Amino acid sequence: MVLADTFAESRRVLKSDDYRPLAMADQYRRLGAYLGVDFSPAIRLLELLPVFLAGARHGAIRRQMAIGLAELRSQQEVAARRVIDQLPPLLSPGRSADLLSEFVQPLWQAMASVSEVPGDESGELSTRLPNLFDTKLRIRERLQINELLREFIGFDPASSEQRLIALGQNVLGAAPLIGTLTMSLHQVFTTNLGTPLNGITYPKHFPASALSVTDRVWQKNSGSAGAQAPETTRCVLHSPNFTAAENEEALFGMGEHTCLGRSIANLVWTMVLEKLSTLPVSIRSSTLALRTDPPQSAEDFLAIDDPFIRPRSLRVTVES
Repeated sequence: MVLADTFAESRRVLKSDDYRPLAMADQYRRLGAYLGVDFSPAIRLLELLPVFLAGARHGAIRRQMAIGLAELRSQQEVAARRVIDQLPPLLSPGRSADLLSEFVQPLWQAMASVSEVPGDESGELSTRLPNLFDTKLRIRERLQINELLREFIGFDPASSEQRLIALGQNVLGAAPLIGTLTMSLHQVFTTNLGTPLNGITYPKHFPASALSVTDRVWQKNSGSAGAQAPETTRCVLHSPNFTAAENEEALFGMGEHTCLGRSIANLVWTMVLEKLSTLPVSIRSSTLALRTDPPQSAEDFLAIDDPFIRPRSLRVTVES
């Protein structure tokens, strides 16, 4: 594996037809063969997630998901606003709160519940499924998620593909939005400690990202002097070495796999900032706990096992 750790090189690879996404389903086929385990439910879902697909299949499912998301947008906006309207009590003078568990996660759950995917009414699958992308996830956890998927498919086999696609819409949004919103709030707060929230100049776009890398696989000879590219290239999407403009451009990915949830995510950020800008209180402290430290060096980016930076908590204390 090689690392595309400059913005220009990462963009070149991600926009090139010579590369395709890593086929996550194939990894579960190999793991299943090694362990003697039937991962067909997980494989079936992974083969319906555009982020791991290329070509006509990618285009067809992406269009179907885009239509589904467009139909849900107004309902998701209403659901998000209901949760965002609860921010003032959470940030009342003298109060301490974990904004991850008390605000960001409930916000995502409210938005995801709008899709009302039969067989996942509790939202447990939508919450746990992004863990399948973590290469160091324990086998026991993979098996548990696989069995939940088996039950989900068996809930109504005739409609299973449509329900899996609807589930996929939630799966692809969960970790990026939860992590990015949590980390961005922390960055805003720590940059403006002691400043009234209604006096801050807020960034128009998320200043942080929970998705730091994505992998691409070379498909053919490059055609230049018979040279061949490395089999796998890891593309950096958010880096302390990028300019602010570059991080902003790459925030939702680049090329034909740009995140389908870009529009609603930006709207949520705007709504959160609008609410914060009405509050006269200031943040005294903001402490972000992460499962793993954000990558800083080339060695860090190459060592990543989980493409998502996942927060554990965001504890803030409001000035009394």
